[in-house]
Amino acid sequence: MKRLSLVFALVLVAYSPMTANASGAIHVPDAGISLDQKTIQAGLEVFTDVCMGCHSAKYITYRGLMDYELIGLSREQVDDLRGDKTLLDGLITELNPEDAALSYGKVPPDLSVIARGRRGGGDYITALLTGYDSDPDGRIPEGSYNTYFPGHRIAMPDPLGWFGHDASDEAELKEQARAVASFLVFIGDPHQMQRKSIGMGVMGFLVLLTLVLYLLKREVWKDVKH
Repeated sequence: MKRLSLVFALVLVAYSPMTANASGAIHVPDAGISLDQKTIQAGLEVFTDVCMGCHSAKYITYRGLMDYELIGLSREQVDDLRGDKTLLDGLITELNPEDAALSYGKVPPDLSVIARGRRGGGDYITALLTGYDSDPDGRIPEGSYNTYFPGHRIAMPDPLGWFGHDASDEAELKEQARAVASFLVFIGDPHQMQRKSIGMGVMGFLVLLTLVLYLLKREVWKDVKH
């Protein structure tokens, strides 16, 4: 029993929303990720206005912005957004990779599945966007220190302007971070809601089938002496 408890505890630690860094594990707070249309549309706006200056999301197409119900843009909205790109084009940044590497030291990653590829998912993304601060040790330059980034030194400039923000802007900036994180969680697995719905239906069917089979067994064996 003690061994089983130890294994269970290790599993919980392995899957807890923590990020490792040079000084140990850092707790990532719950951001309240929400997969509703209003939040996802707000996140799309932040992504296209801010994130797409450097990052792409090549696996989500402009047609997908119409076809996925939880995004649900109209054809007119998509046409305004895509410009001269086709409906089958992904959300690709205009930033040239060579220029990006020259400016930031590396090419910014595609964000299509970033939420699935980071422990903590949307919570980690939200924390990262609101984690810019001054290095308490004074070793990392201003604007390059992030509380939640492994090692704390981050190449990505503060995208939302969190560092040194006014207190009056804090709630809005937090909501922008939460919204774009929710959008990235959705596009990382856009069929997750349908899959969960189907799963619930299958579980309900199995429960009903189990009940029917149990009642059938009782009826078949009711006259058999044991």
